[in-house]
Amino acid sequence: MTTTNTPDTTTGRAAGGARKGRRRADADGTLPADVPQTVEAPVGACAVMGVLVRVAGAVPIRLDMSHVGTHEMQLGLSLGTILIYLRTAITAHAIADGWANAALLARGLPMSAVGKRPMPVGPSTVGAMARMAGVPRVVTGWQDAVAGTTRPALLRIQAGPVTWEVCDTAAYRSMLRGWRQAAQMLDAGATLDTEDADGGE
Repeated sequence: MTTTNTPDTTTGRAAGGARKGRRRADADGTLPADVPQTVEAPVGACAVMGVLVRVAGAVPIRLDMSHVGTHEMQLGLSLGTILIYLRTAITAHAIADGWANAALLARGLPMSAVGKRPMPVGPSTVGAMARMAGVPRVVTGWQDAVAGTTRPALLRIQAGPVTWEVCDTAAYRSMLRGWRQAAQMLDAGATLDTEDADGGE
């Protein structure tokens, strides 16, 4: 009498697949019950709620206007590494006024911080981008220097999702000048739009 041992190839493959992490799919592409199923990781999400920027020295300003005199007019205001998109002058005026209202606090800042290199400015240096509209609330506050540390006294100004920590008056003045220039350019663009609508009269 001859005995032939024939292993259960199905069970063997399933067991081996479970040990080695292999998966045996059925004809319809699904995995059988004896093969460990893969649990897909949930899709993640990320939302940036705000940006904190510390500035010292003269902050380079760049203004790029597009579609002047039309309803699609937009201004790109680069303040160092932050790019702000604005559509109306009222937004820029609101923020410029908020910065101007902090002038009394800014008097407590040093004239300029030493050892700071000038920052480049332009699309290639953008670290964060924000779009502002309406009349954003501008919140200002003063932070004293921390004794025993290198943390200086700071003027903190928050406009929309961006909070600036201003270290000296050079930074404060250059930022204020940038917001005022943005408001002036948007005012001029809105005037052109109105003249075109009135037929140039």
